[in-house]
Amino acid sequence: MNFDISADRRNTNSIKWNRDAIENISANPEAEPFWVADMDFYPEPHIQEAGKVLAGLGIYGYPSFPKDALAVSHWLRAKHSWIVPEEKIIFAQGLLHALSLSMNLFTKEGDKILVCSPMYRPFREITARNKRVLIEHNLSYDSGLFHLDRERFASEAEQADAIIFCSPQNPTGIVFTEEELRFVMETAKKRDIPVISDEIHSDLVHPNAKHIPAGLANERVGAKCITLFAPSKTFNIAGEHCAFAVFSDNSMEEKFREAESALWLDEPGLSIGELAYAAYSKGGEYNKALCRYLGETASEMRKYLEANCPGLKMANGDASFVTFIDCGEYYQRIETEVLSHPDRYKGGEGGGILSRFFGVAAGVAMNDGTWFGDAWQNFVRFNYGTSRNRVMKALERMVRAVKSL
Repeated sequence: MNFDISADRRNTNSIKWNRDAIENISANPEAEPFWVADMDFYPEPHIQEAGKVLAGLGIYGYPSFPKDALAVSHWLRAKHSWIVPEEKIIFAQGLLHALSLSMNLFTKEGDKILVCSPMYRPFREITARNKRVLIEHNLSYDSGLFHLDRERFASEAEQADAIIFCSPQNPTGIVFTEEELRFVMETAKKRDIPVISDEIHSDLVHPNAKHIPAGLANERVGAKCITLFAPSKTFNIAGEHCAFAVFSDNSMEEKFREAESALWLDEPGLSIGELAYAAYSKGGEYNKALCRYLGETASEMRKYLEANCPGLKMANGDASFVTFIDCGEYYQRIETEVLSHPDRYKGGEGGGILSRFFGVAAGVAMNDGTWFGDAWQNFVRFNYGTSRNRVMKALERMVRAVKSL
């Protein structure tokens, strides 16, 4: 794969490249998209071939996927050194579906859910829509580095009925150590509350870091742990809703299986079954190359900003293809610019001060930090899952924009 070549996704029904959606967050329909968390790379060649074969058959009847769970089991062992028997791997209709169903099964209305922030916004929305109460644990932050404040986390967990944990963390890119993960599990065990671990970015950890599945870290602790993962980010097939769950607690696993069966949601559709099998059984070399490329891109971004605009600081960024960029040194000037020129920055109701500024002044569409929580207005989330040339040109435009203030 040549990751310096990215797909032209215009006119492909891509929400990331949809002009109305881009205008909604950036006040500029012509801004180049660096927001929605999918990549512009073509999927691994075996996945593309599986899709072509399926389309060429012209028959889309009921499928059978007896080997999918086995392929996932092999992947977990090879990629993460986690031995999970195939019979313990549960298919789910997307990771957020599995998370929401778990919340409904293992907590009740009015229960309090502890989540680290900045947080992926659907965690907040799922909690609210299911009539649970959010406890927002703001990660500690200092000059580009986020980290878990154990003392404060443990104190807040005293009031919680469940923990949603994102590992690696989106949008900060934190890759938690085994010690940190065991601390979270021990904290939950003391309270006898479940941990629901969203690990959708786990397969895209950069070569300088190592992801440890929550379920693996929990084996010596024995907390109630649900580990959720998916092929969607790993292989850029996010449009196909597919995820997998592994439970540490047998009674919780049985309850989850029964609920999925009762809702008739326990089997994959035809296309995702074919694509996921091709991904997990044949995508290892592609994944290694992609992780290297993303790690190198993140390193180049960091070097460029440090040399040319140290006032823009990249967060931890050791995983996946999204990173938080701290614009705090420029925020007041940017806010003054945006509010003083309402006609120039008109629109962008779905964004914030920073996303509107960079959308108009730099032609770069990003998620505003406020999408991840009110405390993060000084940040934007930047998606670098595209060719390095496009990434660096976007950074150059962003630097020019803030230096022109």
